[in-house]
Amino acid sequence: MDGKRKVGFYQKEEAGIDQEKGRANYWHPLYLPDGTVLTEDRPADHLLHRGIFLAWHQVYVGNRPVGNTWILEDISIVVKKAEFQKIDKTKGQLETLSLWQSPLWENGKTFIEESTKYTFYTQKSNYNVIKMEITLNAMADTVYLGGSKDSKGYGGFSVRMKLPKDIKFFSSDGEVTPINDAVEAGQYMNIFGTLTDNNKQGGIMIYADPKNQKGPQTWILRKEGSMQNPVFPGRALTPIVKGKPVKLTYYLVPYVGTINPEQIIKDYRFSN
Repeated sequence: MDGKRKVGFYQKEEAGIDQEKGRANYWHPLYLPDGTVLTEDRPADHLLHRGIFLAWHQVYVGNRPVGNTWILEDISIVVKKAEFQKIDKTKGQLETLSLWQSPLWENGKTFIEESTKYTFYTQKSNYNVIKMEITLNAMADTVYLGGSKDSKGYGGFSVRMKLPKDIKFFSSDGEVTPINDAVEAGQYMNIFGTLTDNNKQGGIMIYADPKNQKGPQTWILRKEGSMQNPVFPGRALTPIVKGKPVKLTYYLVPYVGTINPEQIIKDYRFSN
C-alpha cells in the first residue's frame, strides 16, 4: 500500500490446492496509480502465465535437466521469507528468500537460493517506481539457466499484462513493432494504451539494467495473448557458479496518462 492506494500483491504461498505445484513467488495484482489492475494471472490462452514472474524453460544442475520453471514441471519454488520495512518517507522495501527445489536433484534438495529486494517509491504525479533486485545463488557447483530452445529464446523476467487493441510499444528510438522473435530495442520498453478502468490511457515502462548481461538487450513483445520479456540469457545456457551469484535488476513504472521515460530514468538513476 502507498497510503490508502494499492500498489501490488506478492504471492508468497502456492495459490491454492487446485493450482500447479510451485505457483508462488510472483506479483498479481499489480495496479496502475488509479487502482486499475494491470496484470493477469492464469489467462485462458496461457494458464501458466502469472503476473510479474521469473521463469526459464531450461534448468540444469551440471549436465542434468532438473525441471522447467516456466511450466512448473518438476520444480517447486518455496518462499521462506517475505519481510517488509519502511525505509523513509519516500520508499519501503520487501525482501524475499525463495528456494528452488526439484525431485530430480538429490531428492528435492535446494539447488538455487533466490534473494530478491523490491523497493517501492512513493507515487510521484501520475506514476510510481518499483525496483526489483534479484540475486540467484547456486547451492550446487554449477546451475545453468536458458530460455526456450526455439528461435525466440524467451525466458527470465516476464510481465503478463492486459493488452487492449490499441497497445503500442516505444523504446528510446521510437515505436517498436513486435515480431515473432526477439528484437533489439535498448534498455527500456514503454508499453502504452487504453488500459485504465475508465477507458483512459496508461501503461508500464519496463527497464532492464545494462549490467544484467553482456551485449544488447533483446525483447520478446506481444500485442495480444502473451507476456512481455526482456530476454535473459536467451536460448544458450548461462552458468551460475557456486559462490558467484548472478544478479539481475529491473525497474517497473506503472502510470496513467503519459510519462517521460528518459526523465524518470535520470531522476531515479536507474543505471547506477
